[in-house]
Amino acid sequence: MVKGQDDTKSKISPKFEKLVAQIKNNQSREASYNLSKTLITETKRYGEDKDLLQAYIITSGIAPDSLAIKYCDSILNIAIKLKDQTAIGASYFSIAGRSMRVFDYKKAAEYFVISYDYYLSQKNIYWEKTNLLSIGRLKSLIGEDDAASNLILENYNYFKNNQTTPDDKFSFNFTKVYMIYINSKIKKHEENETLINEVYTFFDQNKKYSFFKFHILLADGRNDFSLGKYSSALVKLENARKAIDLVDSQNLDNIDFYIAMCYWKMGNIDKAFPIFENIKKNFLKTKRTSLEFRPTFDFFTEYYKKNGTTEQQLASLNDLLEFDKFEKDVKQYVQLKLKDFDKKHKTEEEFLSEDEQKFGNWLSIAMISLSPIGVVYYGYRKIKANKKKDNLEREEINETPTEISQLKIEKEEILEISYAEIDYSLYRPINKLTVDQILTSMKTFETSLGFLEQDLKLTALAQKFNTNEKYLSKVIKINLGKTFNSYLTDLRFEYLDEKLKTDSQFKDQKIKEISSKLGFGSPEFFSTAFKEKYGKSPKEYFEA
Repeated sequence: MVKGQDDTKSKISPKFEKLVAQIKNNQSREASYNLSKTLITETKRYGEDKDLLQAYIITSGIAPDSLAIKYCDSILNIAIKLKDQTAIGASYFSIAGRSMRVFDYKKAAEYFVISYDYYLSQKNIYWEKTNLLSIGRLKSLIGEDDAASNLILENYNYFKNNQTTPDDKFSFNFTKVYMIYINSKIKKHEENETLINEVYTFFDQNKKYSFFKFHILLADGRNDFSLGKYSSALVKLENARKAIDLVDSQNLDNIDFYIAMCYWKMGNIDKAFPIFENIKKNFLKTKRTSLEFRPTFDFFTEYYKKNGTTEQQLASLNDLLEFDKFEKDVKQYVQLKLKDFDKKHKTEEEFLSEDEQKFGNWLSIAMISLSPIGVVYYGYRKIKANKKKDNLEREEINETPTEISQLKIEKEEILEISYAEIDYSLYRPINKLTVDQILTSMKTFETSLGFLEQDLKLTALAQKFNTNEKYLSKVIKINLGKTFNSYLTDLRFEYLDEKLKTDSQFKDQKIKEISSKLGFGSPEFFSTAFKEKYGKSPKEYFEA
């Protein structure tokens, strides 16, 4: 477990604090990213797992979209190893945020709900409220604007009353940016006047957050666009584009989309066309885009209706239908996933006790938020539950049977599953029943010597277990600390060891026959794996 989680100081070791401070205080996002990669290298060489965890958290928050999810996956793997529940929840939140930024709304919805569930179970009020902001954005994208507005208002009220540090004030002002977006959409422009002025003032007075200022420029530009002030909106949107220090794909796409919309509304079709064309091509290539970008396809149907050939008109209609199909599919999936959130979410503050609202600091730069407000939040907090979970360690059992039948019996005893001792939270998003079912299937698979099946693949075994390969692989990894291939190979060599003890003639067979009986796909693969395991070739080992 990570020590010092309840402290008010950073969890990272003191020897790395100077480098972390340089990352935090650097005015250039690109420079901060380069420094964070140095931090990863240094913690790998000279730090502990908890230091490397922090390094990945920091880097995930400022890395380009193409790399950020990989860092988030690393956070999840280390957090699971450390059994740090809040870190696991934070990694799911980060993955969701980055998924949102590359328009993978399905994954974003799934992982935001999972992270919210973690924060509820940990009584982590700070991050529970932060999550509302992200889920509110999702609800707005699928057209549930009233629900989105209520969630963002709940977040707003929480941070309004919890502004202890400058970073808390940053979070509060960032919530205002979200409120500006929603208010623009539902035509509450009067409220936006005050909010816009307050956010500009905050950024002017807090220069260390300056590379996030493009968010308020984008929000202000969208507000002007909603008011029909296209020339004013265009100036602010172009300033927002100039303010982005490191390539931030989704925010660039959102800014460009509204720039194109301004040109279209102002009648400047020649400037709008190439921007819309780029958005359309990206969608047709990746099958992903923002749900807000539907006017792009309306633009082309209108344009080619006036200026195009019949073939171009049909093609533009087909593109529009393709987008509509994508939009319908995403909305249905997100709505279904957010039903789980709606069941768990409670807005009444009386459900929260004073003890549940105590929290300590956990230095990080890993709050990854959503389109069009991708951001890295410096200094996020870890709230520790009052009741700590005991970590149960599995006892090592070293039995040496003399008969294969005895091997089967003892394997059954060893693999007898005590479900009361399983920490199911480590397996999320897999539910408890599925975990139990997979573990039971693994027990049967091992005691029945199913691993001797010829050239067995992960996909085939997952089908036998009535699950999917992703879930099976994860259960094996968390339960045994192995990959599927390692799990299968180890079982086969355990069987071989016992077979050599009970059948003196077994080793006299040809290598090809032994390989086949152990289930290996080829003698070559068997020989390679054998040498890695025993340090000798099969022939050398058997003849010794």
